[in-house]
Amino acid sequence: MKKLIITTNKTMMLLSALCLLTISLLIGCQGQPETNENEKEPVKEIMEDKGKEPWAFDIEEATIDNDNYRIAVWSGEYMQVVLMSLKPGEIIDLEVHHDHDQFIRVEQGEARILMGKTEDDLPFDKIAKDDWAVLIPAGYWHKLENTGDTGLKLYTIYAPPEHAAGILHETYEEAEEYHHHHEH
Repeated sequence: MKKLIITTNKTMMLLSALCLLTISLLIGCQGQPETNENEKEPVKEIMEDKGKEPWAFDIEEATIDNDNYRIAVWSGEYMQVVLMSLKPGEIIDLEVHHDHDQFIRVEQGEARILMGKTEDDLPFDKIAKDDWAVLIPAGYWHKLENTGDTGLKLYTIYAPPEHAAGILHETYEEAEEYHHHHEH
């Protein structure tokens, strides 16, 4: 029975992530429906995690307008949406998530993504640009670097959540300091 529950939870997390990926791709292909501008939430004012409540927003605009290195904008029970902005040369340090997959979408800029099954061997080496998606399987070590001349704007989806709800790191240095204070 316990194995069935674990399998069901993993299936639910995977389906949630796939639904978000499908929605993201559809938005890129079909454009946005007309909305009353007075009803639209100002993207620049997204400074708190809207998780565990229904929410709709222009994710492309929010991602491009975000100037924080990392901000969790929606943390649910089984999934999390995080916006990121990396200055030229900045990185997302080498890491691995053993228990979940990760989805990254580049909205603006250029990134080099390295991946592999061990931290010492990263044979997957690709450049991702505007509108590219990066899919990172559980258990793969990965590192991302802004290789462009402008800010790299991306969002990432974790299922289950990776960061504390509402986490906000304005700079890479702040994120590094937080990481070093919260290591195992």
